[in-house]
Amino acid sequence: FNLTQICAMLLSLFVSSSFLVYCTIGYSYDCSDTNSICKNTNIDCLSNQDCFVSCSNDRICQNSLISCPINGNCNIECRGYKSCDNLIVNATASISGNVNILCQDASQECQSLTIYGSVYDTNTNTNNQQNDLTLKCNGDLASCSKTNIKCPANGDCLIQCQAEESCKNSTITGPPNGDLIVQCTGRLSCIKSKIRAENSDELDLSGCSRSDSCLDLTIHCPPFTNLSNPNCFIQGNDNLGSYSGQGVNIYAMNGWQDVEVSYSGSYGLRHQGTMHCGSGYNSQCSFASSEWSCIDEDAFCNTVWTPDTPSPTDAPIIRDIYNNDNYDNNDAPPADADANDDDQ
Repeated sequence: FNLTQICAMLLSLFVSSSFLVYCTIGYSYDCSDTNSICKNTNIDCLSNQDCFVSCSNDRICQNSLISCPINGNCNIECRGYKSCDNLIVNATASISGNVNILCQDASQECQSLTIYGSVYDTNTNTNNQQNDLTLKCNGDLASCSKTNIKCPANGDCLIQCQAEESCKNSTITGPPNGDLIVQCTGRLSCIKSKIRAENSDELDLSGCSRSDSCLDLTIHCPPFTNLSNPNCFIQGNDNLGSYSGQGVNIYAMNGWQDVEVSYSGSYGLRHQGTMHCGSGYNSQCSFASSEWSCIDEDAFCNTVWTPDTPSPTDAPIIRDIYNNDNYDNNDAPPADADANDDDQ
């Protein structure tokens, strides 16, 4: 193996471990020194090298903007109290390379984090390589709460919410060409969060069994491939339900035909929510008390099937990741970091 191949194998360990491995052939930015200039600033990775940014002290990369390589992996570690609070990670220009972010060893390391994934689709990427995104939230408390995650246009997106309140009140937008995997395994880990996977190939939401982990979720499902092959998979127990009376809101064009729920709960008082269906989500029904279906057996969302349901590949390749309209190339993330006053 050459050095590049060895580095690629080492970096693959990130997905199944609690640390990042980076290689000296890339560019590294050490922000562990409290006197470093990593706070309230722009950190620009070199265009054609792997990039490693280490934010391993309290508030050390707070309110900054990291611009990832055009060709190369973007690896970021946040290991101090609020070390990456209000950080922006911009990978929109990435043609070839993955984004790997680790938030652990403290509290609120990546609170209010914003991630912009690559906007390039597979037709633009001449190497036909995906731009995968992995975010691991393993800290003591609220590691990645209040985050806004825009997955890459072409690649799989893995969000691991393992700590208490780790992804609370977050918005996760899945990839148009790829799978969105969200693992809510910590207490209160995904409570009141929004998962937008309506344009993704597949959504896999798992965990949702620890105390209050998946209450009052909003879930936008991708449409099925055909009547026997849904693309929206949801797992949980009584902690997948209602916290404040709102319950789980599921948006699925073809209603329950789009969704497969693996449920180990008791259908108790927390089993509340609403299914929104139809081409414009203009029909809705309340959950039945003892199953994942509409309370009214004849409800439209129990039987709806839209013949012109687009397959995932027919969905828009790019949606506007900065505004709520179609993506156009005039849009861009902030050019400069917001040099806010220090959070006291």
